[in-house]
Amino acid sequence: MDLEEQIINGGALLALVSIFFPWLSGEWLGGEIVSFSGFGFYTSLVGIVVFLLELCILLITFVPLLGGPIVVKRRYREWVRVGLAAQATILILVILSILTRVTFEFSRMEVRFGVYLALIGSFVTLVESVIRLHMHRRNATQEVFHHPEEHTISERRETTTPPPPPPPPPPPPEPEDHRMYT
Repeated sequence: MDLEEQIINGGALLALVSIFFPWLSGEWLGGEIVSFSGFGFYTSLVGIVVFLLELCILLITFVPLLGGPIVVKRRYREWVRVGLAAQATILILVILSILTRVTFEFSRMEVRFGVYLALIGSFVTLVESVIRLHMHRRNATQEVFHHPEEHTISERRETTTPPPPPPPPPPPPEPEDHRMYT
C-alpha cells in the first residue's frame, strides 16, 4: 500500500472510531448529566450513515488485501472514494451544525471532541482522495497520448551495443608560406 492510500485509510479509520467517542455532553434538563456519541441523540441516523460511508472506504482497500474479491474496479475506485468521503464530510458538518444549535438552546450542553475528530478524519480522507483522483486522471491522460512503441524503442537502444567512438579529427593543415608571392 502506498503512502496516499495509507493516509486515506488512516483518516477513514479515525473518522470511523471517533463516532464512538462523545459528541455532545453536559447537563440536560432537570440536572441530569448526559453524554451522547455519534449513535445517540438527534444525530443517530446521520451517525450511522457516516459510519457506513467510512466503513465502505475502508472495505474498498482491505477486502482485496485480505484475499477477497475486488469491491470496486480500479478505474472507478478513486471516484467512489471521493464521493463517499465528500458525503461523509458534508454529513459531519450537518451534525456539527445541529449540535451547535442544541448548545445554543441548552447552555449547559457542549460539543465534544468526537465530532471534531470525525470531521478531521473525514476531511483528510477527502483531501487525499481528491489528490489521488487527480493523479489517476493525469496518468490516464498520459496513457492516451503515449505511443506504445516508445518504450520498446528506448528498451532496444539500452540493450544494443554502444555506438563506436567517433573518428579522430583530421591532422592540422600545413602552415602556409606567404613569402612566395612577395
